[in-house]
Amino acid sequence: MVRTALVLTCVVVVVPTATGAGGAVVRADGRVGPFRIDVTTEAQLRAVAGKPERVFNQFSPPRKSPVGHTLHYRCGPTCYTNYSINNSTGRLSDFESNSTGFVTERGSHVGTRGVDAARREQKKLVPGCGDGLYLHLRWNVGHIFVLTVWHGKVDYFIYQGPHSVYYDGLC
Repeated sequence: MVRTALVLTCVVVVVPTATGAGGAVVRADGRVGPFRIDVTTEAQLRAVAGKPERVFNQFSPPRKSPVGHTLHYRCGPTCYTNYSINNSTGRLSDFESNSTGFVTERGSHVGTRGVDAARREQKKLVPGCGDGLYLHLRWNVGHIFVLTVWHGKVDYFIYQGPHSVYYDGLC
């Protein structure tokens, strides 16, 4: 007697959220999961990410009016993801997160040992602001994408685009 095995295939679709659940990939070309620096509007971002926990204005001295605002999302007691919108362009200008749900194209994420991330990204750890180190995944006019390393581990993803609302950039 011949028995035939029935094999069921299950396809799981993971949709990244504001906190990066599901391994949202952050790329040096400005893509952050389903979003893109200088392309994604606030309405598009909110349609996927939902209502932020809070919104705060960003100022650039000497201007007295805000140059943009930041949508702040919590992903845990000490975990957050921020998306900033430039008021002039109405588009996503900056991103930062300490969520383990975000990952680079080469697999580095918050919590990865800095030396392992440097090897994966084929970059050198360099001095950052204060006592920390940076991995520069993109650092040129208009685009800064770094992984910050503190106490030997990646602790933040930071992407500042060409219309960044942060007047002082990164050191």
